[in-house]
Amino acid sequence: MTDGEHRSVHLAAQVSALADDVRAGRPVPAGRLFGLPELPDDDCWVDIAGAAALTGVPPKTITGWLTRGGPRSSPFPSPHRHLYRLLWPRMVIISWLARRHAHGLTAGRSR
Repeated sequence: MTDGEHRSVHLAAQVSALADDVRAGRPVPAGRLFGLPELPDDDCWVDIAGAAALTGVPPKTITGWLTRGGPRSSPFPSPHRHLYRLLWPRMVIISWLARRHAHGLTAGRSR
């Protein structure tokens, strides 16, 4: 197994575990990340695996949207970049999902 394959398998396992916790309403570990600002109202930072777990959209789709500015009807929020990682405040992802649902769109459906 190459290093790239190993990272992909690890990411898929992390997304799956996080998505299971989100769907079941279980608490998801959300530690603070050194070097990033504190977020208000008990918010936390999520990485690409967390964004995928919250939205139900595969990480590769999210990175594709970021590259192309998609989905057209409501572009995915721009991430903060910290040490080569993509990070979002959790509430930014939740707000994006709420806007998509308000317009009758699912997270993964592009228009």
